[in-house]
Amino acid sequence: MPTQSSLSDRFKRPSQSIQSQSNHSMFNGRHATVDCPECHRIMVPRVITYYGQPTKSICPFCGSTFARFPSGFKRFLTGGENQKLSLTVLKITTLITLGCIALLSLGDWLKLPDPIGLYVFYAAVIFGVTCLAELLYQSIEFTAVKLSHESNFYWASLIALVAIAAIQNSSLLGYAGGFFMALLLRATISRLLQAL
Repeated sequence: MPTQSSLSDRFKRPSQSIQSQSNHSMFNGRHATVDCPECHRIMVPRVITYYGQPTKSICPFCGSTFARFPSGFKRFLTGGENQKLSLTVLKITTLITLGCIALLSLGDWLKLPDPIGLYVFYAAVIFGVTCLAELLYQSIEFTAVKLSHESNFYWASLIALVAIAAIQNSSLLGYAGGFFMALLLRATISRLLQAL
């Protein structure tokens, strides 16, 4: 009986040391597994692809979504930013818009020259539109996350509705163009703020 235990110990020890050495050399101190936020099991996430493009990774045990990978359209809208940066963009654009409105309302009292007042008015309009576009973006993304849906479907539905409304009623073409320009302006300003 002691012989079996000594043999089993002798055969187990080298394999454990080899395994620990290989893991250490392979991952360089990083863990290859993660903790699932839903079932709290240690797992390796499985990547789900759609026509060769990765869409999300899931837990192999409970099937819950671990991480989402943005599509090309979403990457264009977000500019590679994260949620914290996007909320920062909303705060910055709101503060700039409120500051410009305050300067416009106090323009007579401060006796601002006409060119400066005009620039402040344009800045208030640009950053106000950007703030509204950012609020729309955050609302759609928040709704998609809460309902565990892909936000691409929400964006596609919204763009299709705007395009159909513009086709059915030609007087709405200007508003539809303004809507798409607001999204482009929002993406441009958020990228500039990200670069800064």
